[in-house]
Amino acid sequence: MRILLSRIRENFLGSKLDVILSITGALFIYFILSTLISFILNSDWTLILVNRKLMLTGLMPEEEIWRAWTIFSLTTILMTTSIAFWFKINIKSSIFYILLLLIPLLIFTTKNTLLYVLFIMILSIVFFYLGYRSKNSELKNIVSRIIMISWIILLPICFLILNILDGPKMTLWGGFMINLILAAIAIFAGFPLGILLALGRASSYKLIKLISTLYIEVIRGAPLVAWLLLAWFVLPKFLPNLFGLSDLNIVVRAMIVLSLFASAYIAEVIRGGLQSIPKGQEEASFALGMNSISNTIFIVLPQAIRIVIPTIVSTFIAIFKDTSLVFILAITDLLRIGRLIPEQQQAFFGKSIESLAVVALLFWVVSLVLSQISRTIEKKLNI
Repeated sequence: MRILLSRIRENFLGSKLDVILSITGALFIYFILSTLISFILNSDWTLILVNRKLMLTGLMPEEEIWRAWTIFSLTTILMTTSIAFWFKINIKSSIFYILLLLIPLLIFTTKNTLLYVLFIMILSIVFFYLGYRSKNSELKNIVSRIIMISWIILLPICFLILNILDGPKMTLWGGFMINLILAAIAIFAGFPLGILLALGRASSYKLIKLISTLYIEVIRGAPLVAWLLLAWFVLPKFLPNLFGLSDLNIVVRAMIVLSLFASAYIAEVIRGGLQSIPKGQEEASFALGMNSISNTIFIVLPQAIRIVIPTIVSTFIAIFKDTSLVFILAITDLLRIGRLIPEQQQAFFGKSIESLAVVALLFWVVSLVLSQISRTIEKKLNI
């Protein structure tokens, strides 16, 4: 107790300025918390309870919801196992992650899915514990390779789950699920393309450098909304026969635009990392007999990516939040649903604050999880 009092006195009451700042900060925190708690207790959350299925999967038929929960199960178990085997997150951090993930689970879980969600959580905790306690290095290496391969094939498997057995059309995909899918596509497709563009812009070949620079500057020179509208209106009219673009579903067009847009920003982030690598690294690799391709792949690029990990994750978070702009394409994403529920359902007319608050909370949870994973990677790599 004395140690606690001494720390409080030292950190918060050390001087007159500390006392003033501590009191001001305490009053500010009290105002924020009291306002937030009052809003939570006095608001009518029936809107969310009634429309939780709509907010999760949009217009997808009720009998097809199992597809979304199957994808959720695979992703949760894979993520839990990856964190345990690769980063060895301690129990304290694990509890923090679980509490964060409980927020969307409490929003979307119904009586019919409660036992299922509890089973997945228990299974995920078991996998995490096994990974955290694993000491067999050979077994750990095998599991790590399996995990890496699983991440590579996860996205195709998700699309397979959504389309097998005469799955619902893409136009019926929606809700929080479509935001996560669009973000995953943009990141998984945009990241390798961004690396190639960064290498192209840093290349000594003038033609490759010119093409890469032109692409990056053109894409970054216009807002994402403009490119999304271009994919909706311009492509069907001006490019009717080019690779069948006029026949592509609007969701696929959004995936393409988001991937291309993300690649331009990721390319600039990677290029900043490439420029930070000293020339001595390249000269040393050439002295060891390595060619320029081997030097780039095994020496320069890993170091460059390691340096810019915080910026890359920040770009990923921005991409995820940018998926909310697809509502202008009439895609029933989470934001569009959150705006339309109070307008089109007479029983909840005028309750847009509650609806948009939940939308903001879900985006915040995913962004915070990505941010925490970034910090974990930084500590692991000692950045």
